[in-house]
Amino acid sequence: MRDLEKIKMGFVLNKMKEVAMTAEKRKNLVTIVYEKELESLIRDFLNGDTYDVASAADGMDAFHKLAKEYFDLIITDVQMPGLGGVNLLPRLRRIQPWARLIVIPTKRMKRRDREIMESAADICLEKPFRIEQLKEIIQRMFSATDGQAIPSKKEWESGRLSLEVG
Repeated sequence: MRDLEKIKMGFVLNKMKEVAMTAEKRKNLVTIVYEKELESLIRDFLNGDTYDVASAADGMDAFHKLAKEYFDLIITDVQMPGLGGVNLLPRLRRIQPWARLIVIPTKRMKRRDREIMESAADICLEKPFRIEQLKEIIQRMFSATDGQAIPSKKEWESGRLSLEVG
């Protein structure tokens, strides 16, 4: 009976370690997409085992979230009321420079605005796109960042933003 209890306890401890490691590997994403149908589709499709997805209604809401929470990826469109477009992108980079940035541009952009957008974004995803295509791009982005210097979530939360290999 004693051996069986030890085996059960060992199994429970291993399972707890596995759950903790999985939680640490989960990626935090934020969507800043003004078009509600698209935002909902992205959030619903990506939220799950691998990603925790938050959403911001506009640029100002995004700044509040980015000031309080750590994000690995920001997905934003550029057409929104208030703070949005090319004014938003460089500011996102300053708040959380390690976060990957996917931008969904509008077709009707001035050439200079498009250049600013392309220089700020890791990926520009033109509409129309398939949601599976977005998920594949995100998976490739995160696999490409493995081993690069990025701040850990603990460092970000403590206010120490030194870089570590992660």
